[in-house]
Amino acid sequence: MAEPKKRKVESECRKFQTRWESEYFFKELKGTCVCLICTETVAVMKEYNVRRHYETKHQAYASYTGAEREQKLKQRVALLRGQQQYFFRAQIVQEKATIAAMRSPNSSQDMASLFQTSTS
Repeated sequence: MAEPKKRKVESECRKFQTRWESEYFFKELKGTCVCLICTETVAVMKEYNVRRHYETKHQAYASYTGAEREQKLKQRVALLRGQQQYFFRAQIVQEKATIAAMRSPNSSQDMASLFQTSTS
């Protein structure tokens, strides 16, 4: 008896649809679906899963329509970008501190000037 074929992601068109962003407040980040409201991820990128998450956890957002909904979406996207930038900047400061420490381990002046330029 032949084994049944395994289901594949490519064959089922499990790709992020751009309309999910405005309909369900989801965005694709690094190959996963992330909720812009609670930042949870959906296990499988299918519309049913995205819709179910939105309808069960964020019913209050269904009342927003038109320009008000677009405004909420823009706020949520900006908030997510801000969170990402926060960690990105912290990583850059840490990398610069490591480089400065390797160049002159006894010079505290290099470290002080490094932090003054990176935080401005």
